[in-house]
Amino acid sequence: MVGAYVEAGLADRFKVWARGTDGGASAALRRLIIQAVDGAEPSLPLGATGRQIAVRLKEPERVALLRAAQARRTTPANWLRSLAIVHLGRRPQWSDTETAELREIGMEVRRIGNNLNQLARVMNEAALTGEYPPNQGETAHEGVELLRTELRRLMAIYTGNFDYWGLPDAVRPTALLGMKVREQARQIEDKASRRLRPRRRPAIFADDERAVGKE
Repeated sequence: MVGAYVEAGLADRFKVWARGTDGGASAALRRLIIQAVDGAEPSLPLGATGRQIAVRLKEPERVALLRAAQARRTTPANWLRSLAIVHLGRRPQWSDTETAELREIGMEVRRIGNNLNQLARVMNEAALTGEYPPNQGETAHEGVELLRTELRRLMAIYTGNFDYWGLPDAVRPTALLGMKVREQARQIEDKASRRLRPRRRPAIFADDERAVGKE
């Protein structure tokens, strides 16, 4: 164990600075000692792939950072990292709540898709027999509208994420993302419409029926 006496003001400033680093004051002091003794930066922790960056903040800025991180249930370092990734990499960053919401929407979209597939099979079978379930068209359209609703919820979450991190509209990848989502929705809707469209009975059956009627 290594200890040292320093002025109270210097100790306070070091603690403030260390709060914004990985591991707090003890870890920061350990890294400084390793750097001084070995003449090189200390090795990264297991699983780490980047370099640590220290940021100086005024007290009101530090308080604002702490509040923002606490609101998202993360650390100040992770909050700053997410902010940098959004602005430099144009990639959204999710909190635990947002991740759970995205997972819920994904499950809902899969459920709607499964329901549409089941409805399509029933309608295809009914088309071969000439017996159609009542209100089948309304049910099909309701399923498609549910799918559209879930896709709109998904786009709202992406847009809200960029709003939170303050990414300007001019640099947002919303056009590409929107095109991808719209294309997926169009493909799903086209597939559902084709499968839900009643099939006409083959002409040969109609000719046979007319022939039987004449007999």
